Amino acid sequence: MRGAMELEPELLLQEARENVEAAQSYRRELGHRLEGLREARRQIKESASQTRDVLKQHFNDLKGTLGKLLDERLVTLLQEVDTIEQETIKPLDDCQKLIEHGVNTAEDLVREGEIAMLGGVGEENEKLWSFTKKASHIQLDRWMMTLQPKITGSSFVNVLQIILRMYM
Repeated sequence: MRGAMELEPELLLQEARENVEAAQSYRRELGHRLEGLREARRQIKESASQTRDVLKQHFNDLKGTLGKLLDERLVTLLQEVDTIEQETIKPLDDCQKLIEHGVNTAEDLVREGEIAMLGGVGEENEKLWSFTKKASHIQLDRWMMTLQPKITGSSFVNVLQIILRMYM
């Protein structure tokens, strides 16, 4: 029995050595796995960082392109509004010139009529006759102005608002 007991400690020692070697091997294996996990984590973080940078750059490029396109469109729309404004104001300007001419003519006619009437009837018949003749021409001009198309400002404002609504 003694031999068996002596063998037993040797077997126990052998088994302990094998267990230590197995634990060391297991520790090395886990260390390699841990190292692999660290490398995978590093790669994921690096890849995510690169992806963020690429996304930011891409969206900055898109913003730049979109900004340029929007600026170009704004310029085009502003030019269209300017053109519409000029086209719609021209008839108003023409009408205003006609009206101002009529006002000036009427003022001149009032002055001439007052002067002609001051002279009375008789020796100043020539002035009254001239005034009456001129007044009848003015009446004809006035009648011609009624043939001018009526221009209302609100319809032009609506045109500009419609254009704005179409592009909003």
